[in-house]
Amino acid sequence: MKRFFVLLWALLSLTLTGAAGYELWLDPSWGKVFAALLIAYYSVCFFQLIRAAFRPWGLLGPRRRSGFWVCLLLLPLSLWPLRSAYEIWQAGAYRLRDDGEVTSLMIVRQLLAWLQELVGYLGPTLVLVAAGVGMALLLLRLSRGQVVR
Repeated sequence: MKRFFVLLWALLSLTLTGAAGYELWLDPSWGKVFAALLIAYYSVCFFQLIRAAFRPWGLLGPRRRSGFWVCLLLLPLSLWPLRSAYEIWQAGAYRLRDDGEVTSLMIVRQLLAWLQELVGYLGPTLVLVAAGVGMALLLLRLSRGQVVR
């Protein structure tokens, strides 16, 4: 089973890295460099997660490290609220997009719109910055507790 996951990892990593390298070769830009670095980061984290999950002591043993790698995999997701905060700051206002679909995050959108009416565009920006930084700090704190030495 470990061999299957390593082969699947190698196939996906080489394919995505090759595609990102090809796009970077055709039209170099900072965004494509960041995408290539992100693919390399995820490749390393997934490989280490596969190695940690197939250790003899397993996922719940005394020297587990799989939680550490899961926290590192989730860490770049904390950039999404920061990117949204940057877009709000750049536009000068939080724009509530109504695409007609009902999502579970609709209450968050309404809360950000209400906060903008109350405080101005800095309200949603500060909330999203706090959420992004808080997520990153929480994941880093959790990752420290996952490594048993």
